[in-house]
Amino acid sequence: MKSWVLRAGALAAVGAAAWILLVRVAPLAEPSPSAAVRADPGLLADSICDCDVRTINPECRTRVIMADSTAIAGGSGAPVVVLLHGFTNCPKQFDRVGRELARRGFTVVIPLLPRHGMADVMTTELGRLSAEDLVRAGERSVNLAAGLGRPITVVGLSSSAVLAGWLAQHRPDVDGAILIAPALGPKGMPAPIVGPLTGVLLRLPNFYVWWDSKLREKNPGPRQCYPRFASHAIAQVYRLGGVVLRDAGRAKPRARRLVIVTTAADDAVNNELCERLGALWRAHGARVESYQFPAGMGIRHDMIDPEQPYQRIGMVYPVLERLIAQ
Repeated sequence: MKSWVLRAGALAAVGAAAWILLVRVAPLAEPSPSAAVRADPGLLADSICDCDVRTINPECRTRVIMADSTAIAGGSGAPVVVLLHGFTNCPKQFDRVGRELARRGFTVVIPLLPRHGMADVMTTELGRLSAEDLVRAGERSVNLAAGLGRPITVVGLSSSAVLAGWLAQHRPDVDGAILIAPALGPKGMPAPIVGPLTGVLLRLPNFYVWWDSKLREKNPGPRQCYPRFASHAIAQVYRLGGVVLRDAGRAKPRARRLVIVTTAADDAVNNELCERLGALWRAHGARVESYQFPAGMGIRHDMIDPEQPYQRIGMVYPVLERLIAQ
């Protein structure tokens, strides 16, 4: 991915002058009113991703894990955690985290996000992903969570960390948000270039990039993951990231507590933009915590999926569970 980012950066730099007056990234619609959904979560889960369940990998269906009643203090209702999976992955990525949180007394919602989780990992469905798709799915997930309990904490990884940031900015029923390695822009890309790059990618025909250009579909790791990603899809993630940064500069987020988790060894995202987002929120008086894993720990971008061959979940999970429990 890193070599692709460098090539894309060169393309953006060369074409920026010609495109800057032509490329406009369309704005997102206003957030919908909060609406708790008080119904059988099992019946509602498949509506989040707008998908035909017959094409979905059975291991990638939306999960709703009810809290262990013995862990709920004082007979009160269980707090709810929404875990949003990463780019090209699916809810299976957060299974271990979700089960541990349920054991600790949290009700857990792990939704399947749009265009993800297909049984055919070589699908071209991801090329149709839009920022609007992500926002609709995020809002439906929070609506479902609101029908299960309070307070609500949203946790997202990479692309879905950007979505978690949008929800934290706009949804008053999101009490807290934890953004893990938010994909606001690619690693090595200067911040002023991210916007033009996004516009260029959205105007060019969609193309696919292998996560590992040598191993391709034989790339080791989680079998539910797509081995490649769509240029239009990653551009839509950066588009949503631009909206989150813009809105963070305009108003205080609605969530009362925000945490931005990064790793200095990240090989995919621009950590400087993560720092900028935190600074924008703090400038409006928001409570923002930052936590970074040192480079020496060797924790890479997907720090969640236990099936990644480089995984360090023994270091990551205790930190994440502590941050959620706070």
